[in-house]
Amino acid sequence: MATRRGVLSVLLVHALFVQMISYALRPAISYAILELGYSSSWLGVATAAFAIPPLVFALPAGRMADHVGERLCLVIGALSFLAAGFAALLAGGSLLGLLAATVLLGLGVLFSVVGEQAWVMRAAAPARLDSAFGLYTFVTSTGQMLGPVLLSLPHDDGADVPPFAMIAGIVTCMASLCLILSLLIPPVHSRSTASRNGRPRPVLRGAVQLLRMSGVLRALIVSSLVLSSLDIVLAYLPLLSQERGFAASWITIMLVARGAATMASRITLSHLTRRFGRRHILVAGSILSALSLMALALPLGVFGLTVAMVIYGLAAGTVQPLTMSWITLLAPVRQRGVAASLRLVGNRAGQTVIPLVVAGLSVLGGAAIVFGVTGASLVCAAWASTAAPSDDEGTAG
Repeated sequence: MATRRGVLSVLLVHALFVQMISYALRPAISYAILELGYSSSWLGVATAAFAIPPLVFALPAGRMADHVGERLCLVIGALSFLAAGFAALLAGGSLLGLLAATVLLGLGVLFSVVGEQAWVMRAAAPARLDSAFGLYTFVTSTGQMLGPVLLSLPHDDGADVPPFAMIAGIVTCMASLCLILSLLIPPVHSRSTASRNGRPRPVLRGAVQLLRMSGVLRALIVSSLVLSSLDIVLAYLPLLSQERGFAASWITIMLVARGAATMASRITLSHLTRRFGRRHILVAGSILSALSLMALALPLGVFGLTVAMVIYGLAAGTVQPLTMSWITLLAPVRQRGVAASLRLVGNRAGQTVIPLVVAGLSVLGGAAIVFGVTGASLVCAAWASTAAPSDDEGTAG
């Protein structure tokens, strides 16, 4: 048990670096694209370039985790991060180089997250799933807060933009550490274990079987809608600040407040689910997330908007780890790598389609209509959450 706890600590440090790499390099690439003189529409292309690898390779990555082991996924993810860092360093002065770095970054996040989540899915006891995923997502939230700090590093020539080369260099160093950590994480599930379970089924067939299980599709819908809402918050809060004329520094305050609230909700998640039940927390979290985003459409001042973001962080922060444990309870042990990758496919599909839909709405009514519609979509997530189990009965074997 002590060894398992030690490996979990290494995995959590790995997860911290993965999120720091992603949340530092992605916005830095956006700044670099704009600095090269390209229009903001190319930011949408970069977003798609990041999302496409998970849509294409997520299911094969899940099968790899199931039938070869999680370590190989983690190593491939770290090597992809290294390649992204070198692409940014060597070809970051061109649009093609920046897009290539974005694609490699997407691959790195895909393989790393599938490997991490598959490891946690198998290593945690059913009674401790909510606690394990709460701790895991607490660490990922910490990385998501720390990564953007690199954007505030001073530029060599005093320009008011992030120092792209310096950030790319730091990311490359962190990727090297990720590779070392990946090699230190033994797989919970190995090739020999997989062979005892029989011939591996085709990956698409396995995914379809999972989707046919009662509750799996609803869990994917909830996860996708909530994660997409966070992308929309990150993209449209700056537009809201421009429309209402408050300082950009308030955006930083709101996002930090949201991140801190999310971390608080995840560290207390195990206690909340033991007291109220998983289903009730999922439904309440989705409803409060919906109401807090709808509140952003109201003519609130900066303090009111910050309070709304804190409520959103607290509520939405409970939903993501609970959808992980929800899917884990439904999926057979031998298919939990595919289950993790299927969840990632659903998330990336939502992160690609939903922002494109609200982008058209923003032309009609600005940021207010975007947050109103996004909040309404989370009411659908609350409905889907009513299918979640409230305990660990029915755990797949």
